Amino acid sequence: MNACCAQPLDAIAAGQHHEESCCLVTEKTPAPAKAACPASGTLSRKIQRRTLEHLLKPEKLGSLRRVQYYYCKEPTCNVVYFSNENVPFFTTDDVAVKVFVKDQGDDVPVCYCFNWTRARIKQEIRETKKSTAAMEIAREIKAGNCACDIKNPKGECCLGEVNTFVKDAASAATA
Repeated sequence: MNACCAQPLDAIAAGQHHEESCCLVTEKTPAPAKAACPASGTLSRKIQRRTLEHLLKPEKLGSLRRVQYYYCKEPTCNVVYFSNENVPFFTTDDVAVKVFVKDQGDDVPVCYCFNWTRARIKQEIRETKKSTAAMEIAREIKAGNCACDIKNPKGECCLGEVNTFVKDAASAATA
């Protein structure tokens, strides 16, 4: 059981557990904590190797090297993973799932562990005027059922994006 499991459900749903990095398993490597994406120049944080091992398409796994990779969060950049060493980088075409920050489609997961897509959240808000996504995800986290580090392309908990998306979708529904 990880550290956030001891926190109240409301705190987890609000994404307050994230500051404690309980859902972010970090590898200890001597590589710089951040590096600039070679395509967008966006300063990007380290990503665990196992995230790439689980999310790259099978035909791309042979290009994966034993170097530190970084996750580019720039929405307009098609690079998802790169290294600051001279090795191939990986784009949205190389990843087996759609990347939330880089694909605005309604079928794209906001939460990769429990299948909350943009469409599902929007539909729930249309039907009930609210979303249970954050609380349901928090319950699953508390039960130890999340696998953000290998299912989410950014390799960490999705609750920040879920809460932001729910807030934006609720505002759009009332506009």
